[in-house]
Parts: sequence; C-alpha cells; structure tokens
Amino acid sequence: MKDLGRALLALVFLCGASAATAQLSVSTGGTFALNGGSLNLDGTGLQVNGVLSLAGGRLLNAANVAIGAGGTFDASNGQVTLSGDWSDAGSFLGGGSQVGFVDGPASSQITGNTTFATLSFVSATGKNYVFGTGSTQTISQLLTITGTAGAPIQFRSSAAGQVANIDLLAGGAQNISHVGVSDVHATGQQLAPNQTNEGGTGNATGWFAAVVQSAAVAAPALSRWAAMLLGVMLAGFALRQRRPQ
Repeated sequence: MKDLGRALLALVFLCGASAATAQLSVSTGGTFALNGGSLNLDGTGLQVNGVLSLAGGRLLNAANVAIGAGGTFDASNGQVTLSGDWSDAGSFLGGGSQVGFVDGPASSQITGNTTFATLSFVSATGKNYVFGTGSTQTISQLLTITGTAGAPIQFRSSAAGQVANIDLLAGGAQNISHVGVSDVHATGQQLAPNQTNEGGTGNATGWFAAVVQSAAVAAPALSRWAAMLLGVMLAGFALRQRRPQ
C-alpha cells in the first residue's frame, strides 16, 4: 500500500456510481510502473495525468483510455486492450507495444494524434470506430483490421465530409479484411488493396485501389542452330545492302 501511495495510483469510484463508471487514475505528478506484470482492469477506465509505465507488462480489458495533457503513458514492449474510447492529449510511448481494440460498446471514439507500434481493431459486431477530424493515427509495425462478411468494421471521421487520417509507415505490415471507410484517408501505405469498401460512404483516399503489377514478357530463347541461321541471314542482308545498284 505504501508503494501505491507513493505512486499516487488511485482507484476512484464516483459517489453513487456503479463499477462500470469507475476509473483508475495516475494522478498529476505521480508515477506508477507495472514492472512487467499484468493488470486486468475488468472494464474500468484509465486516466493518465502522471506517468504510467508498463515496462513490458500487460494492461488488459480497459474501458476508456485517456492520456491527459501532462500525462505520459509509456507502453514500450507492453500490451493494452480496451473496448471503449482512446483519447491522447499527452504523450504515448508505444515502441514495441501492442494496442488492441475489441468489442464492447457499439462505437469507440479515437481522438488526438498517436503513434502506435502494433494496432488492431477486431470486431464480430460491425463496430464503429470514429476518429477525430484532423487527427492522424500512425502505425509503425503492424495494422490489423478484422471484421466479418456479415458485419464489417466501420471507420469514419467524427464529422461527415471532414477527414481523419491513418498512416501506416513504410516497412509496416497490414492484415485487413471486411472494413467500410467514410471520410478517413490512408496517408501512408495503400490500405486494403484489391478489397472493396464494405458499407462505407467513400471519401476513402488511399484505400482499396487495385494494385497493378506489370509482368515482363520474356523473349523466347533461340537454339544454337537457329541463332547461327539468323546470323547468316543478317550477314547476307548486309552484303546485299552494300552492293552498288
């Protein structure tokens, strides 16, 4: 308990609220290191106003994750799973980490600009992921988007006609199936090439366009005798051209 007190890690239940509205908070000026351990939030929200370090640990089953303006969430080499909203107004250090959005509420809001290492969106219910307009989510290693044929995941911006951005950096990999896109642009690698926009309204620059691969046509190889005959014919043609007319 003394260690938690020094870390200023407080589990705050709003007066009269249910456990579903509880929040785990790292207070301003406080620090907490998971030190490679595992913490199951079991649907509790997370607010980071101080410094939270996973140190290779796992923070599982969060509801909403919010990084305040003065907060630092160092997830390096760790794992985070959440079912609700992601808000980044501070600093997220994601080197080598995995952040995964899973089913829960029908819609999740993603605001702020965050650079992820590995980022995944997995849903069997056709969940909506709503990105703040003007925001950019950057992925350096792997982007996974996995919906189903009957219920494709939907990516959209928070305001129709205004754009949010997904940037999969060069060298990063993608694993994408069954997604619809509305007003979200891919500003890095082409995303979901040779797939179709499943349920989105469009304005999906950088998504879905077919990748055209040109194949060089190899000239047939001549046999030794055919090559000799061709040489004789060319030599004869050259002699005829040099004869006076």
